[in-house]
Amino acid sequence: MNPGSATVLRLAFIVSAACAVIGCGDPRGDPESRVAGAFAASPDTLVHTLATELLPEVETLSGLSARRPLAVAVRSRSELEAFLTAQLSEQLPPERAEALVRSYARLGLLPADLSLDRLLRDLLLEQVVGYYDPARDTLYVMEGLDPALVEPVLAHEMVHALQDQYVDLDSLMRANQTANDRATAAQSALEGHATLTMLEWQLARLTGGAVGLEALPSFTSLPEEALMEAAGLEMPALASAPRLIRESLLFPYLGGLEFVRVRWNAEGGTRFAPLGDEMPVSTEQVLHPERAFGPVRDEPVGLTFSRSPPPGRHEVHSDGLGELETRIWLHEHLADRDRAEAGAAGWDGDRYRLTDGDGGEVLTWVTAWDSRDEAGEFAAAARDVAAARREDRPERRLDVVSRVQDGVPLVVVTDRPAGLDASRIDASVSIEPSGT
Repeated sequence: MNPGSATVLRLAFIVSAACAVIGCGDPRGDPESRVAGAFAASPDTLVHTLATELLPEVETLSGLSARRPLAVAVRSRSELEAFLTAQLSEQLPPERAEALVRSYARLGLLPADLSLDRLLRDLLLEQVVGYYDPARDTLYVMEGLDPALVEPVLAHEMVHALQDQYVDLDSLMRANQTANDRATAAQSALEGHATLTMLEWQLARLTGGAVGLEALPSFTSLPEEALMEAAGLEMPALASAPRLIRESLLFPYLGGLEFVRVRWNAEGGTRFAPLGDEMPVSTEQVLHPERAFGPVRDEPVGLTFSRSPPPGRHEVHSDGLGELETRIWLHEHLADRDRAEAGAAGWDGDRYRLTDGDGGEVLTWVTAWDSRDEAGEFAAAARDVAAARREDRPERRLDVVSRVQDGVPLVVVTDRPAGLDASRIDASVSIEPSGT
């Protein structure tokens, strides 16, 4: 699930985590004396000055040269909160929030009674620090921010401002708003690019010289709990959120960072923005960067349900999970991260549809796989999920069926009421080849 405007929360988390892991000290002097006084006395002037000083380094590290001056400003916490609340209301209207919760509840990834908009608002406001607003072409930093975080926040968000000078970020994200996996992949490229630039900048400040890509710490190798502990954050809303929410919030930063780093290393350290044709189109490509830029780009097949729901039933919601959320689904129910990763490997596309009406809710999830062996591994894991869930839900059935269509191995997972005949459920799909 792509929460969209949750960027601010994730930025606060990753900046603080980076400061904990590599430090946020400044060899030019104590930030409390160098920055704090100036920030308190004239915050707008300070952020303009800092942004001007940082720009040459950010341009070099990100591989993007500014085409026009960057606009920066300071806003109060109440102003940032008002912006985030408005963005959340626009991107997640009540009917969409309800449809998402109902769909993911059927997958066993969210509580059926979850107030998604309230949870996301709490998460966003828990660590608000700043953001780049592509609609206004302006970078905003919160007044009163910890002086040690002002420059890292600027270094990160300035990359977004530069990206926006090359592609229309607002249009890009809106175009992917109803394509969950593609939106997460695009966001991972953008956030990973900005996070990698920020970390390199911070390490260069600490060491007094340029730092090679291979020397950067790998956040993806750290357990989530260890990363949160290292960050030193008190984030009760994030800590208590369902696994799906936590991992989908963090992945664009952590997974995206590794994606961009691998891409640059493959080109001998050449830096270029992961935009346009370089942008991944699936979380599979982010998780396995070689599939995005190798000799043959591995793009998912397109799946669409061939027929409308039968009379007496209607569609509530339809989208795809992608490899990332397929992993999360397996991990949630099998409590085995290694098996979840192995079971989701070989993902080649998916589509789910939640319908309601006569007989109750039915979720039909069709997944495509690179090979029959990989389809078989996922099907075996999915059947274990079905067995694990059966004890807690005697009124429901989880069916797992394998088939091959147009040469593509498919696995169909159906969550239905126990009293509803499985033969009444239509899982017919049309398949568009990869890259079409």
